[in-house]
Amino acid sequence: MRNSKISVVIPFYNEEDELDKLLFNIRKFENKSNQVSEYLFIDDCSKDNSLKILKNFKKKQKILLSKKIIIIKNKVNLGWAKTLKKGYKKSKSELTLFIPGDGEADLNQFLRKFDPEFDVIIFQRKDMSSRPLLRKIISKLYKYLICKIFFIKVLDLNGLIMIKTKKINKLKLFSNSFFISAEIILKSHLLKLNIDRDKNFKLLIKNKYKSSSLNLKQLFLTLFDFIKMILFCLNIFFKTFIK
Repeated sequence: MRNSKISVVIPFYNEEDELDKLLFNIRKFENKSNQVSEYLFIDDCSKDNSLKILKNFKKKQKILLSKKIIIIKNKVNLGWAKTLKKGYKKSKSELTLFIPGDGEADLNQFLRKFDPEFDVIIFQRKDMSSRPLLRKIISKLYKYLICKIFFIKVLDLNGLIMIKTKKINKLKLFSNSFFISAEIILKSHLLKLNIDRDKNFKLLIKNKYKSSSLNLKQLFLTLFDFIKMILFCLNIFFKTFIK
C-alpha cells in the first residue's frame, strides 16, 4: 500500500479564469511524482471556454500525462455533489481524492507524504485569507454547528478528502448539495473508519472570486441533506441501542 495510486476527481463549471493555474500546478506535480494514475475532469455543462482550455492543454502534454487526463462531460448540469459522486464511480485507483476546478488547491502543497493505511485523509484549510470576510464567517459557523450537533471534534468540513475507493460504497452517499463533504466526514466517524485529520493546506488566491454555494437553491438542498443526515444518525441509534 505504500505506493498506492490515486485518482483525482476534478468537477468544474465555468472555470476559464482559473483552469490555467490548476493545470500548471498539475504539470508541475507530475514532474516530481507518479502518485496519481488518473485525473478525472468532469465538465458540468460549462458555458464558457473551460472545456476548450482543458482539451488544448491535454493535446500539448507528453503522452504519459495526456493519458492520465480523462475528460468527461455531463449531458445536463448536475451540480457539484452529483458530479462528485459520478467521479467516485469512475475512479479506478485504490485512493480517490477530489479537488475543485477553481485552482484554490495545489497538489504540490499537500499531496506529498501521507499514510495510505488510513481509510480517510482530511486536508483541512489552514489559511482562508483569500476568501471574503462573510464567507470565512459562514464557514466557521457552519463547521462549529455541524460538528457540535453530531458530536465530533470540530474540524473543517469543506476541505479536501481522500478516501479508499472501496470504502465509498459503504458510505451510501445521498447528498445533492455542498453538504456532501460533511456527510462523508460524519459517516466516516459513525462507521468508525480510520481517519487522519492532521493534514492541511493553504487556499490559493483565485483570479475572480465567485461562489455557487451561497444561493437559495443550495441553501435549501443543504438543509434537506442536513435533515437526512439527522434521520440517518437516529436510525443507527435506534438499531444499536433499542432492540
